[in-house]
Amino acid sequence: MQTAPSIPIAIPFRPAAEGRAIHSCHGGLPRWQVRRVTDYIDANLGATLRTASLAATLGLSVSHFTRAFKHSVGVPPRMYVIRRRLAAACEAMVSSNTPLTTIAHAHGFCDQSHFTRTFHEVIGLSPHVWRCLNRPGVAADPYESEQKRTIELDMVETA
Repeated sequence: MQTAPSIPIAIPFRPAAEGRAIHSCHGGLPRWQVRRVTDYIDANLGATLRTASLAATLGLSVSHFTRAFKHSVGVPPRMYVIRRRLAAACEAMVSSNTPLTTIAHAHGFCDQSHFTRTFHEVIGLSPHVWRCLNRPGVAADPYESEQKRTIELDMVETA
């Protein structure tokens, strides 16, 4: 009698791990540790998150934690933190009119330049362009300013 091959148990993963599931395999972190450290990251996105502090939340050495985290999640801890910060910043950009500088500081970036550079490296667009393209009811041209639009409307009305 043949038995079906065993399939590793996967738990759903948050948006930052390239759509991959977390596998509890040899060499990785158990699910409860992944959950604990990702919850810690999400709760502290605005603070400085060093790999040493993440490893300390689980009582592991930095080297073991880094290797096991990457094995379990699919990306190194630093990249996971960056992606979670960017995901939270994107949510804030779409849901509010808060200036990008304020959003950058609130999500752990030292300044808007750092935020813009990181955003462009990971997403491929500047935060301003991304915000304009992803906000409902906003003009399709992200470089079109409100002032320019007002001037054009005045010109049409006087003609």
